[in-house]
Amino acid sequence: MAILSEGVRNQLRARFGERLTGPVQLTLYTRPGSGRLILPSGLGCQTCEEARQLAEELRDAAPDKVTLEVIDVTATETPDVEEVPTLKVAAPGGDPRIAWQGLPGGFEFATVVDAMERVSTADPGLSPESLGWLARLDQDLEVMVFATPT
Repeated sequence: MAILSEGVRNQLRARFGERLTGPVQLTLYTRPGSGRLILPSGLGCQTCEEARQLAEELRDAAPDKVTLEVIDVTATETPDVEEVPTLKVAAPGGDPRIAWQGLPGGFEFATVVDAMERVSTADPGLSPESLGWLARLDQDLEVMVFATPT
């Protein structure tokens, strides 16, 4: 069953057709087969299946520009993430610096679309002053944004 309605999928195809100029790599970290059961040990993933479906629909909106890799964190000794689902966006071969933990639905969905467009065009959308300030940083900086409907 589709996560996005047919109308939204059509809008997304049209938008990506106009705005994606370069390739985009989506990477989804998941723990498949766990369903909605959350075990006391912390295993389980309530929204992994929905996150996979959403990521596939994003890929399918521009299959010539968007690739998707789904990584089972239980199948690797050193997973890149601890929380699942996690969706990362990057240019192919690049270091993914944009990530969402949890299902990026609702208001968060628009930020995924925006990030994909920015990665595709290599335009962060920042002012020259902001870019200059960031260029002067002498250590890594991590920015985390927390979103909740409440």
